[in-house]
Amino acid sequence: MNSPEFPHNRDDLKEQLIPPGGPGGPKKAGNRKLLLITVALFSLLLCGAVGVLFFLPAQKTQVVSAPEPVEEAISPVPNKAVVEAGGSEQAKPTLSAEAESANQAREMVWALKIAAEAQHISDWGGAEYQQIKERLDEADSLLNDEAFQSATEHYQTILADLQILIDSKEQRYRDSLSAGHKALMDEQPEAAVGYFTRALVIKPSGTEAQLGLEQAEILAELIAAYQNALSLEEQGLLEEALAQLDAIGDPASPYKPALEARKRIQSRLNEVIFDQQMNSLYSALEAQNFSSARSSLQTLKQLGVNRQEVDQAEALLAEKQTRAEIGRLKGKAEQFSAEEQWQQALEAYKAILRLDQNLLFATAGQVAAAKRAELDRSMSSAIDHPLRLQDEGQQSAAGSLLAYAQQVEPQGPRLRSQTEALDSLLKAARTPVAVIIESDNLTDITIYHVGRIGPVLSREIALKPGTYTVVGSRNGYRDVRKEIIIGADGNEYRYDIRCEEAI
Repeated sequence: MNSPEFPHNRDDLKEQLIPPGGPGGPKKAGNRKLLLITVALFSLLLCGAVGVLFFLPAQKTQVVSAPEPVEEAISPVPNKAVVEAGGSEQAKPTLSAEAESANQAREMVWALKIAAEAQHISDWGGAEYQQIKERLDEADSLLNDEAFQSATEHYQTILADLQILIDSKEQRYRDSLSAGHKALMDEQPEAAVGYFTRALVIKPSGTEAQLGLEQAEILAELIAAYQNALSLEEQGLLEEALAQLDAIGDPASPYKPALEARKRIQSRLNEVIFDQQMNSLYSALEAQNFSSARSSLQTLKQLGVNRQEVDQAEALLAEKQTRAEIGRLKGKAEQFSAEEQWQQALEAYKAILRLDQNLLFATAGQVAAAKRAELDRSMSSAIDHPLRLQDEGQQSAAGSLLAYAQQVEPQGPRLRSQTEALDSLLKAARTPVAVIIESDNLTDITIYHVGRIGPVLSREIALKPGTYTVVGSRNGYRDVRKEIIIGADGNEYRYDIRCEEAI
């Protein structure tokens, strides 16, 4: 049932409800007419109930209490009736003007009260509505006691206050919303739930109140999760605390205390991880496990804390790696030297000096390895080209090389083998080989750098190992030229030289 329109000002209401001819009321007929019209409008709403109550035979004189709102019936309180002896009723007397005015005021109050109940005023009117109901009981008591003027005045003020309370519904809704939003801002979700729930009681279809209630419930969950994260932090379970905070994180609407706590806990966790990784790094360095040390260093850099310590650790790692690499290369150089792989040893010493050019052992090792590598190349070249030894100059140089090699220390198996091989080659190069020259005894034979042999049928001459050019000539015939190679291999060397092509 919709509420009829009432004046919002208590004085205006009083003016309209003062009964005609009543104390302190206006005497003009126009006001009485206006009042009657107003009463008639409300009487139409309850005509059935009012008609029954006015036209039923009067019972034995009795106070009529206020009807219950759920019955939606307005019952005027009659004057005390004169009852015949034996309990029989007399005809209902005509109500006085004051009684009529009081009953009319009562009807207006109850009509408005029923309309207010339809708007669930009992749920949101609070203490103010409770007081209005109590005052209504007091007014009914005055009416029952035939204190009509006082009853009328009570009903007038009750009517005005009830209308004001009804008119405050929208404002109360807004006030509840405002209080709810403030509670959200103050992170008081329980209070916010209460305010938004109250707003929904006032206006069940209030979208803003429903949204606020949902936000309050979410905030309550956030705070509960946040408190749980703080408890985990207090227990030292930092990773679990971070996981809890990450679970309640909302980039679109972040919960600031959770963000601050996450920053603090992450900082604490970083310190713990930093200490763990730093210890791991130093342990790995001690064991020369540089791969593990580098992994720990990478983690330390990613943490972004204690940069000075991280830089010092990085420098120490680099130094340890360098020392270890120098040690490894030194071992390889020594191994190559022992195996007489002098070129490889030389490269190892060069690599060491690239890491640290001030290392004396590497400088000395480089010089020695370079000399031995050069000796090794020279010996190998002389041995691999024995025919060069037919040249006197080459023989002399090879002899000097052999003499030097025989004095070098230490003498390893390779060098000893090389000196023996070169010595044998030199001896062979200096030992003549028997060579048989055959011809037709008509061809004049000459061996370059040896001399003229002349015409022969067969002749044995001694030649040192090497390469020779033999030329045959004969008048009327084309010359012949042949290159012969004499080795120190003990083979028989026999050559036929003759001119046979006539000119």
